[in-house]
Amino acid sequence: MCDIEQMFHASYVYPPHRDLMRFLWYKDNDKENEIVDYKMTVHIFGNTSSPAVATFGLRRTADEGKEEFGDAANKFVLDDFYVDDGITSCDTVGETLQLIKNTRDMLHTANLRLHKIASNSPEVMKLLSPQDKVENLRNLDPSHDPLPQQRSLGVVWNIEKDAFTFQVLLPEKPFTHRGVLAIVNSIYDPLGFAIPTTLQGKLLIRELVQLGNTKGENKILGWDDPLPNDLLKKWLKWRNSLVELNELSIARCYHPSDFGKIRQFEIHAFSDASEGAIATVMAT
Repeated sequence: MCDIEQMFHASYVYPPHRDLMRFLWYKDNDKENEIVDYKMTVHIFGNTSSPAVATFGLRRTADEGKEEFGDAANKFVLDDFYVDDGITSCDTVGETLQLIKNTRDMLHTANLRLHKIASNSPEVMKLLSPQDKVENLRNLDPSHDPLPQQRSLGVVWNIEKDAFTFQVLLPEKPFTHRGVLAIVNSIYDPLGFAIPTTLQGKLLIRELVQLGNTKGENKILGWDDPLPNDLLKKWLKWRNSLVELNELSIARCYHPSDFGKIRQFEIHAFSDASEGAIATVMAT
């Protein structure tokens, strides 16, 4: 797992376009001075075009560096990066270190720095320089010290178990439509591991929406009205069950490490529907 340092700021704004990225600030960053007109010379966070510009630059760097830095580094950047976060796996320590070196050298040609590296291999972590490691691993001995969990794109990775997990911290919210929605949306699950649990909360929201959309005098539930007793019981039962997600552990590797080379992958898909929802599961 790795990250590209300040990826947006590494891309310069085309000079004629800098007039479109003006901002006002105090001269010399001193609030006692007059306010002056500045122009951004690099792409910034929050600008709609920044992710597209940065991703284009990253992919072009991979294409131009393929011949010099190899197919593996090229494929890693093109296939295993989401904006500035990269996640991949290798079969051996040597292969991993070579991939890190080639990718880092390739990105360096475009003013990009690969850092915040984390690996479940103690050998790999020992051979990396501290400034290249993710911050909470820099001063640890991977052979003896317990390793903190890492997070990438909202997914929690337990390095020691090499498994994806959850860290559910439920905010205190009122028992209202607005509060229910806030709790349901607080569970970030891009890979869908928790769907069997989160689905119950989403079905409850559906019931609340149906009550809230009733027209005229029959409208019985607003965004900030207390939940009816029957729905409140459902809500409390579901909310209290969410802490069990902290015990969920999904192995990252879907075959044993000594399984050998896989000749062929197959994807199997299953789908079904009930009165409440439609579900699809895909597995290799």
